[in-house]
Amino acid sequence: MFGIIAALASAASWAFATVVFERLGKHIPYAGITFLKGSFSIVLMCLLALAMGDWSQISARDAVIIAASGVIGISVGDTLFFRSLQDLGAKTQVLYFLLGQVITMLLSFMLLGEVLGIMQYVGSMVLLCGIVVVTWGRQEDHPNKLRGIVGGFASIICFSVATIMIKYTAPEISIVSSTLCRMVFGTLIITMMGVTTGKIREWIKPLKNRTILRWFIINVVVITVGGFMLSMYSIKTISVSLASVLSVTEPVFVLVLAYVINRDKASWREIVGAFISVFGLLVIILCNE
Repeated sequence: MFGIIAALASAASWAFATVVFERLGKHIPYAGITFLKGSFSIVLMCLLALAMGDWSQISARDAVIIAASGVIGISVGDTLFFRSLQDLGAKTQVLYFLLGQVITMLLSFMLLGEVLGIMQYVGSMVLLCGIVVVTWGRQEDHPNKLRGIVGGFASIICFSVATIMIKYTAPEISIVSSTLCRMVFGTLIITMMGVTTGKIREWIKPLKNRTILRWFIINVVVITVGGFMLSMYSIKTISVSLASVLSVTEPVFVLVLAYVINRDKASWREIVGAFISVFGLLVIILCNE
């Protein structure tokens, strides 16, 4: 029972983070969010590793793979994601995470030889239909919709490639150590970009506002502790398949939280599209052979 609650709470944590980052994006440049999120997360992950005593030695080969994964997934993927989030809004953007799981499966087939079942392909098509339902039509609040869609697809491809790369690392490396390594290298690149362009001060300046700083710290803690720790706990206490099924409730949480936090009402098209996408992903997961 506690594992199920943890999985649902983890999904709600990621949904909360997405909605809050959309709000913060109105004050902090998208590249700045990547830099600040990475910096805060590195500190929290170091504290977590010290508290748990969870350190693993990483070989040179694995370090290169993890570093490249961090650059692709964090420096490039996160930056494109936050830009797309500003263009599309949280309710639409979160569905790209669902599509990302499908792309990860396809890359697993091409690069790792993992074969999908027929129903999984059917589920993929259903999920894509849900994406179309949500993103189709006029959205006056998001004038840069086309740029957001392109950036959204590019970001999930980066996330999927980064995920596949991690599968090539040694299985004995702890999750805390590999995640910390990815964050360090991913944040290092965006930091170098900020230094060379002289943007660091511009990125940090909004944090002088105590309200923005408070929301940012809360969000990073929610991601690191809520999204990360609770998902790990749920996987250890219940089956991975059940934990995955429960995690796809995130779009539902986003629709609710977007209204509670931003007073952003969902249209019937968005609600229907979200549930179509969730149904498609459920088919993929439940028909996993």
